[in-house]
Amino acid sequence: MNKIIKPTPYKQTTAIRNKRKEMIELGLKYGFTDKRTVRCSQQLDELLNRQAN
Repeated sequence: MNKIIKPTPYKQTTAIRNKRKEMIELGLKYGFTDKRTVRCSQQLDELLNRQAN
């Protein structure tokens, strides 16, 4: 049986902070509509949704 392991709140907050920083850096470098920036934004959305649930 597979167990779903939830990250600790600290690790989750750190992951969100790092992903947000990465997204901003990508946006500044490539533009905010670039596919790399959009993909990173979607990953950030997933992290935020996991934290909300």
